[in-house]
Amino acid sequence: MRGDKLMRIGAVIMIFGMVCALIAVLPLFFSSLNLGSFWWGLSMLSGLGLALVLIGLRQSSKVRTKLK
Repeated sequence: MRGDKLMRIGAVIMIFGMVCALIAVLPLFFSSLNLGSFWWGLSMLSGLGLALVLIGLRQSSKVRTKLK
C-alpha cells in the first residue's frame, strides 16, 4: 500500500537525521573536533522523516478502515 511505502521512506529519513544529529553534538564532547554547521541542518531531516511516517500511518489507517 502507498501508506506503508511512505512510512518506510520516512523511517529511513528519520534514522539518517538522527545519525546526523549525533554527529552534530560530537563537538560538545570532543572539543578538538571542528565540524561544519551543515550537520545541524541535516539533523532537521529527522523531523521531516517523522512527519512522513505520521502521514503514511494516517493514509494506511484510512485504507484499512475502508476495507472493513
